[in-house]
Amino acid sequence: MPAGADPGGADGESAAFEAYARDGQRRLYRTAYLLCGNVEGAQDLTQTTLAKLFQHWRRASRAENLDAYAKTVLVRTYVAERRRSVRDLIAHRSNAPRPQADPSHHADLRLTLLGELPPRARAMVVLRYWDDLSVESVASLLRCSESTVKSQCSRSLVRLRARMGDGRLYSTGS
Repeated sequence: MPAGADPGGADGESAAFEAYARDGQRRLYRTAYLLCGNVEGAQDLTQTTLAKLFQHWRRASRAENLDAYAKTVLVRTYVAERRRSVRDLIAHRSNAPRPQADPSHHADLRLTLLGELPPRARAMVVLRYWDDLSVESVASLLRCSESTVKSQCSRSLVRLRARMGDGRLYSTGS
């Protein structure tokens, strides 16, 4: 540490943020990739999230669970970005080349199917079933009721199962 540097000052805060960013970036990227469905979008979302965390690091670093705080920022950023005008979204998608999925990779199929869900429903499914968060946690993250999370996840799973093929293969009823 340079002479005269304050460990609790800006240098200490920058070092603490850099340490968190190095350690937490992969976890954030994994969730971002599942939400976005592509590498570029996931990288952008992860970087935007880290930039927002840095901007509000004093508050973020005092959070009881920093990873949960960061995931909240990531998901809310994702949902907010998807709420932008439909015209901008359509223009972006029509100009972007679509990657060719390799049918031998089930992960690509799952991401393709997840991409068919609306952004908010996709976020709920990823958080609930991939990140294994409770209904209460997902509801809190997305600022909605627990019943909304349950119904959206249920509808989304029905939709995904229908797209996968014979729905009877996945049912648990007798």
